[in-house]
Amino acid sequence: GYGLLSDMKTEALKDRHWKTILSRLGIHVPFTELTVGMLWDKGIINRKKEMHEILTVAQGEMALEVFLSQVRDRWIKQELDLVLYQNRIRLIRGWDDLFTTLDDHMGGLILMKSSPYYRAVREFQEEGNLWEERLTKLRGAFDAWVDVQRRWVYLEGIFFGSADIKAQLPSEWSRFKSVDGEFVNVMRRISSRPYAMEALNIENLQKTLERLGNLMGVIQRALGEYLEKQRSDFSRFYFLGDDDLLEIIGNSNEPGKVLSHVGKMFAGIASARIDNNAITSEDDIVGRFDAMISKDGELVP
Repeated sequence: GYGLLSDMKTEALKDRHWKTILSRLGIHVPFTELTVGMLWDKGIINRKKEMHEILTVAQGEMALEVFLSQVRDRWIKQELDLVLYQNRIRLIRGWDDLFTTLDDHMGGLILMKSSPYYRAVREFQEEGNLWEERLTKLRGAFDAWVDVQRRWVYLEGIFFGSADIKAQLPSEWSRFKSVDGEFVNVMRRISSRPYAMEALNIENLQKTLERLGNLMGVIQRALGEYLEKQRSDFSRFYFLGDDDLLEIIGNSNEPGKVLSHVGKMFAGIASARIDNNAITSEDDIVGRFDAMISKDGELVP
């Protein structure tokens, strides 16, 4: 009997459970006036099975309450890990941890709905549905965000790093400037309040990011077609990946940066020698090669 009374000291028993207990025992006093003697006099010891059933329900409900509390506390306090990029804006890193926690909590919220304890308490249903809706929106926004950020970093390096590329792809450069302006604005806003839930306060965030992603997809396809044309004009470029080819095109005025790729296009050539005598002034920075150098160090004018 004392073991049962000890079990009933658990924090899992809420007001709703005590109301059920008092109703079953026929006790009609306010909970604040309840005494152990009243429970004893009403024969609680003889109704162990019934009381343990109520305790089981209370403990099951408390497990759900703890889980909901963990979800609520985690996402209300969840800060985004931002890192400064090119001294322009802060970008989000740590995506894997964000996605892992999101998926774990969303899976837990869905699983929770199959619990009999969930269906019995309206507050659980309301908060469970609320957080499922919030995290679903957040997952959709983050899916678009990580894709847009990856594309932006790639294209930003190409267009901001090369005046030649801007000149040769003016339409794509103009389109990227527009994308860049919108994306930078989004990142600056989230940097001012770097919390995950703040993303839900940015109007139409997911649609905006998906639109930016589609625009950058168009730019990347145009860039791919441009590179394909360069390869068709000079077949040795087929030996280079896109990044290497872009570095050559974007650094046509800097032979030193081009040299590192020569060996990939011509198996017998390791490097080349720049004719310094051909540079007639400080403004003449292009220069020219006057000899090839093999892997064995052989010089061929």
